[in-house]
Amino acid sequence: MNKKEIITDTSIYTDNFGNVHDINDDIEQAEKDIIEMKKTSSVTFRWSEFEIKRAKKIAEKMGIPYQTYLKMTLKQAMDIDEKKFM
Repeated sequence: MNKKEIITDTSIYTDNFGNVHDINDDIEQAEKDIIEMKKTSSVTFRWSEFEIKRAKKIAEKMGIPYQTYLKMTLKQAMDIDEKKFM
């Protein structure tokens, strides 16, 4: 006996947890999330000259701008901390 797959033309689906979703709503939310992630803000904080020079030396050895190095390092630390609290 051959089982036929039933395909319907709908955007509604149920996930593995039994939650019902509309794929169009999911796509719209994902697009909003991407836009939000791309927004930037300026951040200012005071730091010792020693630490700034230290960051510049490390960044130079890595071949990247020091501000990029600081952002990268801060993001990595935040990712680690975020996992601790999940």
